[in-house]
Amino acid sequence: MFKSFQITLSEPATFGTAVSFISVESKEIYNLHKCLVDSVSPSPDLIKQYFEMDRYHPHLTLGQTHWGMVEAEIEEMNIVARSALSLFPTFEVNEVRVYREVEPNRNEPFEVIRLA
Repeated sequence: MFKSFQITLSEPATFGTAVSFISVESKEIYNLHKCLVDSVSPSPDLIKQYFEMDRYHPHLTLGQTHWGMVEAEIEEMNIVARSALSLFPTFEVNEVRVYREVEPNRNEPFEVIRLA
């Protein structure tokens, strides 16, 4: 069982020109991530494909071209996020919601993990 913990949001950034995100800073999130990945036991190929374990970069995705945005919208989202999200830089994590893909490009909640 994991204890609840705080995360701090930092500046918006992108993965290339396709994904807009906010970085998440927290020591505890790496341990939680490792336990979640270990519990699923993905193959080394899946770990590499989805940037897990050592390649993991904690973040909150704001938008991505895969879901229909265009590169200009990704850039605009980063500009708006800088001011809109600066008022809430740190918050408490009390639960983790795990999703599963039920068909291509459609996910549904799978499990909610409450933190102590």
